[in-house]
Amino acid sequence: MKFFMLITNKEFKMNNSIIKHMFLFFLSISFVFSAQVYGKKISVLTMTGPFISGPVKVHGEEWGKKTGHQVEVVEAAFSDIFPKVQQAAAIRSDAFDLLLVANIWMADMVGWNYVIPLDKYIKDPAVQYDLDVPSGIKRKNTFNEKTYGLIADNDNHYLFYRKDILGNPEYQLKFGKKYGYTYNVPPRTIDELIDVAEFFNNWDWDNDGKNEYGFVRSTKRGAQTYWYSFSWAAPYTVIPNFSIDTPGIMFFDPNTMKPLVNTPGFVKGIEKWYEMGQRGTAPGLDWDRGNVINEIILGNAAMAIDWGDIGPSTYKSESVVQGKIGYALPPGSNEYWDWRTNKWVKTKTINRAPVHCFNGWSWFITSTSSNPDIAADFMKYMLSPEVSSVDVASPDSGYQPWRNSQLEGLENWEKNGWERSDAQAYLQNTIDVTNAPNAVIDMRIPGASNYSEAIYETYLTTILSGENNVQQAMDIVAKEWESLTERLGRDKQIEFYKWHLNYR
Repeated sequence: MKFFMLITNKEFKMNNSIIKHMFLFFLSISFVFSAQVYGKKISVLTMTGPFISGPVKVHGEEWGKKTGHQVEVVEAAFSDIFPKVQQAAAIRSDAFDLLLVANIWMADMVGWNYVIPLDKYIKDPAVQYDLDVPSGIKRKNTFNEKTYGLIADNDNHYLFYRKDILGNPEYQLKFGKKYGYTYNVPPRTIDELIDVAEFFNNWDWDNDGKNEYGFVRSTKRGAQTYWYSFSWAAPYTVIPNFSIDTPGIMFFDPNTMKPLVNTPGFVKGIEKWYEMGQRGTAPGLDWDRGNVINEIILGNAAMAIDWGDIGPSTYKSESVVQGKIGYALPPGSNEYWDWRTNKWVKTKTINRAPVHCFNGWSWFITSTSSNPDIAADFMKYMLSPEVSSVDVASPDSGYQPWRNSQLEGLENWEKNGWERSDAQAYLQNTIDVTNAPNAVIDMRIPGASNYSEAIYETYLTTILSGENNVQQAMDIVAKEWESLTERLGRDKQIEFYKWHLNYR
């Protein structure tokens, strides 16, 4: 108090002038700071639209108006995305702040130190991560016990079937007379699935004057055919969760990286896959995914195991099966091969092991981004319950349901032409498959595409062409996988595979 009393009037004026200048100085700093956080541009790399990138463009404009920032969407053909990411990581490019890319590339990007953990961002209550994100989605988001990616699109394979055809009492009676039992609707085991497909194959069961198929699938090399085989091998290979600490082990022994593809369980599953081709499917080796979807929605096939995109496709204008398709977990088996003890094990309940083929499209923040917090803000906006519930219901987004709360907001589905009960069944099955206790998360290790597509699919398709039997083909695959593992470094691959599995 005494100090201020001693200040002269002249000194007061001088100090007052200083205070004014200091105020203007700090005000100018605040404007500079605002310019640094306001009006920034973030760049997103993803697939050429309209699918996947379409919603990013729409919501990018919305978010931009709310925040003053700008979202630049860099599109690339699917085959070009991984090379672009790899190149950007190699030269430490800051060209991309966000990646909306394949979840199966997570291990590669973590290994390149090109993506950052997102754990601090999912603590935001607005994300509703703990309660609204299913456990199966969290498994796909996690690598080495850290959250590196956030699923925007939930990909897995499950069974689609004609409710009206399989539920026809006349057909059920005829089947019983031929096979000696009454089939379940839907089929619950792989053996039952093959019998039902055979029964409905190559005759006019919908009375439209044309013969239909019992089952359809992809058979063409280079057309994702390897994914269409996984649901057949998994129930015979995956040890049930009540008998093992880490669920969903299908491709390798985690302690050695010894391939499981040529073990009796995996081989039996592929033999069943081949048997289906001999008994219950359309002929030909040039079928791809587009054919599968078209044959289902045009009413030419009774069943398929495919991604969830078939659901929205049934509501396209050309579809004749609106409201007629049922959804279920892929069929399982009453036995599995325990690769730890080298013994077959009979099960009291059906061993089901749905495969998250491709896992889905995921958001990643690059380690070279100059604005990771701004990038995270847009990512959280895209993944918010309000925005994501609109996107997963849109037939043009390419996104499949992934939040628990999406089971409730059926108005968006009805706006897109869905029957309410059908939408409810579709959503519930998607979440059930996602959270299945024995579910297999698709391979996330360095070189995953070389293991699965370049090697596995190459020899898988030789089974269809008759060049190799199943055991021969899988033995070759196992040998090639071993060589690839040695080239990439066995210890490193073991480490990454355990991180992928959250191995315990």
